[in-house]
Amino acid sequence: MLFKVLYFLYILLLLRLETQFYDREEYKKLVTYRARKLVKRYNTRLYVHGKPQPGFLAANHTSYLDPIVVLALKAGGAVAKREVKDYLLFGAIGEKIGTLWVKREDRKSRKGVIDLLNRWDATNNPLWIFPEGTTSSFGKLDPFKMGVFKAAENSGHMIQPLVFCYDNPMVDWGSNGTEKDLFRSMLDFYMNDVKTNAYCFWMKPMKVGPGEAQKKADELHKKMLIYIRRFEKARDE
Repeated sequence: MLFKVLYFLYILLLLRLETQFYDREEYKKLVTYRARKLVKRYNTRLYVHGKPQPGFLAANHTSYLDPIVVLALKAGGAVAKREVKDYLLFGAIGEKIGTLWVKREDRKSRKGVIDLLNRWDATNNPLWIFPEGTTSSFGKLDPFKMGVFKAAENSGHMIQPLVFCYDNPMVDWGSNGTEKDLFRSMLDFYMNDVKTNAYCFWMKPMKVGPGEAQKKADELHKKMLIYIRRFEKARDE
């Protein structure tokens, strides 16, 4: 367990140091390479169906493992909670790949991020968004917030959905009903030697026409939930 933790910290330290030597596009490729290395160390096997198209990258959110999985599939910035910016190493890495930081409890902060999304060039600058806004429990999918759907409606950019499903409930580190911090969750992950497969499906890109944000959000939620109910189950089920 100790070796795995040290390896993870080693990768983070490398990525932090490398922020100084690469431009953003080169750095994104490097992040994907290192994320794939971490996925292997995380005892996680990825099964991927389809290929991504340009647009806002929208994925479901179950675990702290999710950011590593999505970056192993497609490099891009993200919309993330402001607290992560202050985490050792994580903040600088997030800044480099183009993260938009939001204070969830601050209405002005949320509005500022929404304004940025409305002007975002999602075709040339991929951006990962978890529409739930937080993690859902294993096998479930919480309601979507409207941010990415409104941004797609206002900007004309497509939404490229990704739904991924694990086959080990222990990836849901918050399933005990208590809020864990990022580092404690990672230690738990290693201590429990969690192994999982991740079944990843690139879905058909979505166009959001005028006034269609809520309708498209409901449609995508329904489609994603079909995959989750079908594939997000413990291996012995």
